[in-house]
Amino acid sequence: MRNSIRNLIIVAVCAVVLGGAFLALKLTGNDKAASSAVSSTASIELVSKKSEDVVSMNVVNQKGSYTLVPVQTRAKSSSSSANSGESEPTYTVEGLGGCPINTSATESVVKNGFGLVASRNLGAISDLSEYGLSSPQATVKVRFKDNSSFDYKIGKTSATDSTAYYMCGLNSNNVYIVSIDQGLLEDLSYFVSKEILAITNSSGDNNFTKIVLSGSNYPKPVTFSVFQTNLKISAPTSYEADSTALSSLESALGSLTADSVAAVSPDAAALKRYGFDHPTAVAAFTVNGANYTITAGAKDGNDYDVMLGGVSVVYRVPSSSIQPWALQSLFSLRSKTILSPGIEMVSALTVTVGSAKNELEIGRTKDEKKSTEDKVYYNYKVTGNDGKALDYSTNYKNFFQKLTGINLLEDTEQKPSGSPVLTVNYRYFNTAKSDTVAFYKSGDRRYTAVLNGQVYGIVTQDDLDTVTGGIAALESGKAVS
Repeated sequence: MRNSIRNLIIVAVCAVVLGGAFLALKLTGNDKAASSAVSSTASIELVSKKSEDVVSMNVVNQKGSYTLVPVQTRAKSSSSSANSGESEPTYTVEGLGGCPINTSATESVVKNGFGLVASRNLGAISDLSEYGLSSPQATVKVRFKDNSSFDYKIGKTSATDSTAYYMCGLNSNNVYIVSIDQGLLEDLSYFVSKEILAITNSSGDNNFTKIVLSGSNYPKPVTFSVFQTNLKISAPTSYEADSTALSSLESALGSLTADSVAAVSPDAAALKRYGFDHPTAVAAFTVNGANYTITAGAKDGNDYDVMLGGVSVVYRVPSSSIQPWALQSLFSLRSKTILSPGIEMVSALTVTVGSAKNELEIGRTKDEKKSTEDKVYYNYKVTGNDGKALDYSTNYKNFFQKLTGINLLEDTEQKPSGSPVLTVNYRYFNTAKSDTVAFYKSGDRRYTAVLNGQVYGIVTQDDLDTVTGGIAALESGKAVS
């Protein structure tokens, strides 16, 4: 054979080996040729294929097994106009139908799994057990559209690089050092998306129209319903919602991400084990016209097991992430203010301290200078007992602020007995409705507040002293700070 022809043959063989060394190795079994050709190469491409060539990728490892398969294609993400109109596949996991898939994870495993690049070729090894390849951490089988395959084993981590692993073909003892995707060593739950809820509204803030909280943390289910334009507590009884607690509640229900996936497609026994037979809390809510249900099961350390209705996945979520809806109480979700009408709504107040009654009448006249076609402004004045003119702009306003600023200290359902030590009756300009708040002695410096016959909670004597002192100062014409 002439030298020139022989040299051309050698060049061609080297090109085949370097472009697809490991695939050629698997098909021919020519380990020594591959070893001598690539041992000094810094980056060794083991197979030359594209993502769209992959038909399936099966992985068996110490945590289980899974198979990745391509699904619909999408446009390639590239700023290059040369790629305009091109597409690439995304991948899903067989057996995870109905579960949200983290396609970034599946794509990463497939691309790194069939396109392994070695950093070193250790050559033929007689004892593969030294490299963890006789009992591998993972066995990978990749099938391509042309009916070829790329099958290999992953052994122990490299002795010189803890981020790299030993690998070889299923039918070869030629060992390489490669970097792998962590997903090759995980089970199929690794590919379940950990984003549980990510609710958005194109028009701005999410529009919650109903929230029902139940479960062991809510012996009496708590319902939030729309009243006029805002959510308020409508059951088990009617209360104003605490604005901060409600905002946190809506935010936590609109967005929730798990730390990990505890189980996929759990059976009845597993659901019981994770606490879903007697859940800690259940939130059923309507937002932006769609209905959702999310359930917190058992506690595990600082985490809770959580499931989203319609998704057969048990997520592990930090307690802090579900605290606003799962770990509250009716009292913590309520406004701690007993009654706080706008001062300009009130036409009369009757403040009764013991047997002493104080009648405050508020009059108003239209302010012609300030009023417009769209809005009417008023000038106000207040008179006390026997029609005595009192200071409105400072003293009455300050007293009204003290009166409506009484806050609940703690909850109670105990109905009080005896006569109230303080009673306040509110009447209004634009309605015949009136409200009455009464305070009854219930303990050492503690009083039970009752609004329109409904027990509201416990307040302190300091708050009542502020009101009784304020009404006395107002009626006598003294300054109310």
